[in-house]
Amino acid sequence: MLFKLSKTQQITGNIYVVRSLISNFFIYSDFRTTICFDTGFIPSVVNRELKKINIEPKSVSHVFLTYPSFYHAGCIKLFKNADIYFSAETSLRKSGKGMSSCKSEENEKYKKLKDGDVVDVDGIRIKSIVFPKHKLGSISYMVNDDILFI
Repeated sequence: MLFKLSKTQQITGNIYVVRSLISNFFIYSDFRTTICFDTGFIPSVVNRELKKINIEPKSVSHVFLTYPSFYHAGCIKLFKNADIYFSAETSLRKSGKGMSSCKSEENEKYKKLKDGDVVDVDGIRIKSIVFPKHKLGSISYMVNDDILFI
C-alpha cells in the first residue's frame, strides 16, 4: 500500500492533519485543549502549516510522540508550553536529533509511557499502546477509546 501525504486540513470536528514536507502529523483539539501527535521536523514549514488551521504552537498543551526520530519530533521546541510524552523504551541518550531537547531526563515536562498507561488531559483520555515486534521506541495512542494515532 502506498502512503499518500495529506495537505494540512481539518479531517473531522476534532482532528487535523498537518503536512510537514515529506510527513504528516496530527492534532486533536476540542477548542479548549490542543494536543499534537508528533511535531513534524522543519519549524518554518510547521509554523506556516499551523497558521492555515489557526493553531498557535503556544496553544498546544501536550505532545505525544510516536517515535523518537527527527521526522516525528524535530519541531518539539516549537511547543514550549507542552508536556511531552514518549515511549518508556526510548533511550534519550541514544536517540537522534529529534529528541535532543528531551535529553534532560529529569525535566518534569518529559514523561515516559508504558503499554496501557492512561493520561487524562482535561477530560480527554489518552491510552498508550505498544504493538509487539514493532520498532523499539514506537508507541501509539488511543484517544477517548475511539481514535487511534499510530
